This record gives sequence, structure tokens and C-alpha cells, in this order.
Amino acid sequence: MPYLKTAGVLAFTAGLFLIVPDISFAESDSSITKRINTGVKSIQTVLTGIVVVVGIVAALKIIIKHLPGIDDPHVKNEMWKSLGGVLLAVGAAAAVIWLLPWIYGLFK
Repeated sequence: MPYLKTAGVLAFTAGLFLIVPDISFAESDSSITKRINTGVKSIQTVLTGIVVVVGIVAALKIIIKHLPGIDDPHVKNEMWKSLGGVLLAVGAAAAVIWLLPWIYGLFK
């Protein structure tokens, strides 16, 4: 029975030795930083694209909603105010996506 316990501990240790990577095989800090920066820029680009697509869909919905009564000046004014709000929201969201990591980098 004690041999079984010893064999189990040895098997566990050998497994950890094979699974856990050796620190000498790690990459340098500059290549890791470059990869992280590339990944963050890719995520920012995708998020900006999503914000723009949502803004376009919202603007189209507003235009389609107000299109039947576009002859009325009040409806036209309401439509342009709504489109301005959508444009402002898209601009603010895109600014947050790009400025937040930059501000974080300033205090790092």
C-alpha cells in the first residue's frame, strides 16, 4: 500500500513536470507586449465596427419611422434631432473605445 501512494506522488510530479512549461522557453517581454497591443487594436477595431453598424441601423430606423410625415416641418425637425443624437452617441461610444485604453496607458 505505501508503494501505491509513492507511485501516485511520483506520477503526479512527472505529470506536472510535463504539463507546466519551463520558464526558459518563455518569449521575451517585447514580443509579448507587441502581441498584446496587436490584439487590443483588433478588439478596438471590431468594437468600433459594431458601434457603427448599430448606429447605422438606428439611423435607418429613425428615417423609416419619420418618412411618411416628412412634409410636416415638426416631423422633419424631430427626425434631424434624433439623427443628431444617434451621431453623437456613435461618436461618444467610438471615442470611449479608443480613449479608454490610451488613458489607462497614461497612468500605467
